[in-house]
Amino acid sequence: MTRHTKRRRRVIWEEWSLTAKLLTIMMTLMLVVLTGTSAWVLENLRSSLIERTDAQLIQASEALAIQAAETVLTPSPLASSEDRSPTEDSLRQLLPGTYYVQFYDGEGSEVYSPVAPIDGNEPQLPVIDEQTVSTMQGAPFTTDGSESQWRVRALRVENSQLLVAIAVPFDQDIDAVGERARNTVLGIGMLALALVAGVGYFAITNTFRPLHDIENTASKIAAGDLSQRVSTYPSNTELGRLSAALNTMLGHIEDSFDGRKQSEKRIRQFVSDASHELRTPLVTIRGYAELYRQGAITDPDQVGQAMERMESEAKRMTVLVEDLVQLARLDERRPTEIGPVDMTRLVRDGAADALAQAPDRDISLIGLDGEDAPQTPMVLGSEARLRQVIVNLAGNAVRHTTEGTEIEFAVGVVDVPHQPQMPQAPADARRPEARKRGLPVPNFLRLTAPWGQKPPAEAPQQDAPWPAQSAKSAPTGPHGPHADEGPAAGGSTRTDGSTASASVPPGDAPSQTIPTSGLTHSSPFVTGPLELGEDLSGFPYGRVRFELRDHGEGIAPDQVARIFERFYRLDSSRGRDTGGSGLGLSIVKAIVDSHSGAISVHPTPGGGATFRVDMPIPGPDSVRRQANRAPSQATPRKDDIP
Repeated sequence: MTRHTKRRRRVIWEEWSLTAKLLTIMMTLMLVVLTGTSAWVLENLRSSLIERTDAQLIQASEALAIQAAETVLTPSPLASSEDRSPTEDSLRQLLPGTYYVQFYDGEGSEVYSPVAPIDGNEPQLPVIDEQTVSTMQGAPFTTDGSESQWRVRALRVENSQLLVAIAVPFDQDIDAVGERARNTVLGIGMLALALVAGVGYFAITNTFRPLHDIENTASKIAAGDLSQRVSTYPSNTELGRLSAALNTMLGHIEDSFDGRKQSEKRIRQFVSDASHELRTPLVTIRGYAELYRQGAITDPDQVGQAMERMESEAKRMTVLVEDLVQLARLDERRPTEIGPVDMTRLVRDGAADALAQAPDRDISLIGLDGEDAPQTPMVLGSEARLRQVIVNLAGNAVRHTTEGTEIEFAVGVVDVPHQPQMPQAPADARRPEARKRGLPVPNFLRLTAPWGQKPPAEAPQQDAPWPAQSAKSAPTGPHGPHADEGPAAGGSTRTDGSTASASVPPGDAPSQTIPTSGLTHSSPFVTGPLELGEDLSGFPYGRVRFELRDHGEGIAPDQVARIFERFYRLDSSRGRDTGGSGLGLSIVKAIVDSHSGAISVHPTPGGGATFRVDMPIPGPDSVRRQANRAPSQATPRKDDIP
């Protein structure tokens, strides 16, 4: 068989359907089993019949060997026919008429004429001598005859030097029984093959019907109908597991295509909005430039006004381009400087800045429960970007509220599990005189306890799994060292003259703080991607929560879902009565997402909107990862600084 022929047969086999292949394999195996079984049965049947014939032959030959000496009357070899008759008569009395008997001497020569059946059917005996008898040891053997095969047994006559060979023809019933058995087995086998073929085809077709359904479903999906799903089956079966996996995969595919469509839609909308936003200032600048070039503006006041408008539009376009660039960088996850960040300080600074920018608003700094703002644990991230989150949210609240509106900067901690105690602060940081100087004790140097519970007054010194804390690095804000001093640091002044403060509890009373996971202000800042070292998306160690609550008009429910989209404004018009490019909240969400945080919008009780930002508290793995990374010696690029 040539290689081409083998390849051709393999191709033909591969072109068959799975049903045809399985049916062919099943029929082939069935045919092999039936053939083997039939051959075994027929051989056993033939052996059984031969054993029965041999038993009769042995019984007759034993009787003849014992009585032959007495029944052979003619002593001389080759006696006449008249002399053989008594001998034949005597032998016929001992043996049936179908037996053949021949006497031999020790050298294999015939003695007396043979006693043969009347029908003339005689065996073709081999030489029967002493050696043959010794070799066969009385075992029957088969030899051919003139009309059929014979079973022969050679043995020695007792009390004589003669040898005798006794042969009996195969019973014709043996061949007849064998023939009938073969015909029966062949008929039953053919019937069984036909039955197996029909039942097998029906069973295979029904078994593969779910696969045909999957094939049809896949064809519909390929035609564009991504909503199609495969029928479900019991989960403990192969089809059940396959259908579940396929439906899950189809769901992901549909979601991916829907996401791609939505992404393409957002991109088209983004390009349209960006082009519109860029076109507006460009058209304004070009218009004033053409008026000036054509001499339509000659008065110095008009020229100054035109230059002022051109400069204003150029600034608007610059802000828009910078926002777009920042969003692109956030999307690319560019490396940035990360380190421990004090969210309480950032919120306090944001409240102070907002109060300075909008003194006509009632701005306050409080805790999540409405009491004084607590000192929260450190979080890992980029201080500049997290500060931008607060600034953008504060600016958004100021722009969309009216004079006298109450705006609350709330900060606190939620969902904090119980953790072991942290090491105490060094003795010099816990001295009462340090508190008297107005220097707050940083939270990462305090004893820790579950949120809302007081820790013991003194705790034994323990070894921490993170770098040693330092008492030298008190928080510093944008207003200079010890920014905690003064109204901007200690709290914001309300319009009624009261103060909401995040001050440290006076005296030596232990503060009700929560675990800080070992982060200190002296931890090195690292230039690189924001890697926390463990999955904090589920907030396993709790979260630092910042809420900016305003009591203005609020946000319509149908607008909440789109409020973080790029270029989306609460009003459908393109006007800039409230300023902004529609990218501020998109930047806020991108920054929070890059820090494994979460941001959401909720209605403020009594009216208004509350923007909630949750930042994960890092665990020991993140702390060790941060501590083991070598600080970068290179100065960050200007493009990397937001």
